[in-house]
Amino acid sequence: MTAGGQASPRLVGAVLIVVAATCFGTLGPLARFAAQGGVGSLSLVTWRAAIGGLCMVGFIALRVAAGHRPLMPIGRLPNRDRWSLVAAAAANTVLNLSIFIAFERVSIALALLVFYLYPALVALASVLWFGDRLDGIRWTALTTSLVGSVLVVAGAGTLGRLDPVGIGLAFVGALAQAFYVLAARHGFARVPGPQAAATTMLLAALFYLVAALLLGQANVLLQPLSGAAAAWPVLLAGVVGAGVPTLCFITGIRLLGAPRAAILATLEPVVGVGLAALLLGERPALLQLLGGLLIIGAGVLLQVRAPKELAEHEAVRADAASG
Repeated sequence: MTAGGQASPRLVGAVLIVVAATCFGTLGPLARFAAQGGVGSLSLVTWRAAIGGLCMVGFIALRVAAGHRPLMPIGRLPNRDRWSLVAAAAANTVLNLSIFIAFERVSIALALLVFYLYPALVALASVLWFGDRLDGIRWTALTTSLVGSVLVVAGAGTLGRLDPVGIGLAFVGALAQAFYVLAARHGFARVPGPQAAATTMLLAALFYLVAALLLGQANVLLQPLSGAAAAWPVLLAGVVGAGVPTLCFITGIRLLGAPRAAILATLEPVVGVGLAALLLGERPALLQLLGGLLIIGAGVLLQVRAPKELAEHEAVRADAASG
């Protein structure tokens, strides 16, 4: 808490990342329900990005109606910020396409094991290129969260065959996610959170549409319109699995700094396993429960910091972060 009795930006950022990870964690069960309704991966990611972006447009419109100014004119942005937005949208597109293709070539567990290297990539890039300082506590939290992620994912069962292309695509997904996290903090930090979320998601939806046209798969984009069983998981994936968490994720990254946010976001597979147990009857193994406890412990450890230790080099101002 601050001296005025308000929640500190660090606490707010942590809560936002937890909300984002929780919402992102719903995508596994929602993807399963969408598949049962006849919706393929390309159609799901396209509609998810489009619905999430439109949710942010509606949120911005409500803020404008309430007298706020949540938009930054594109013409006032430096070229770096404009191109960072486009690059972040492209990274988001590459992330989803590569990880879904990886799921088809290797086991989901193996693909996720490789993908969840991204917090380590974010931490290393932040130290080497952006001047962040990770103390012993945060290196310990990073290691703990990575071990926890391994247990949560690998505890689900066999890792299957080691296909180099599938593993490589999963690593490309990890690189794309790391790039997105760093871009949100260092690339387009001047763009308010709602505007950044809307822009990156709508651009990603456009990229997916172009990809579908180039692949001759435009007809699959109509799958969510086939009936209620196909529509409802796609709608939830757009609102709960994209719109809300993307805004929370971007804002949380800016308040916490990229390394801390990425480590805390490893809560996502824990939520996914929990929801799979609750909604799909997939009981977690003992190793998964232990991994979940380690990830939660890492999140608690991240909040340990000496009162005099400042973090201005890691995070932007709270007002700038939220827009």
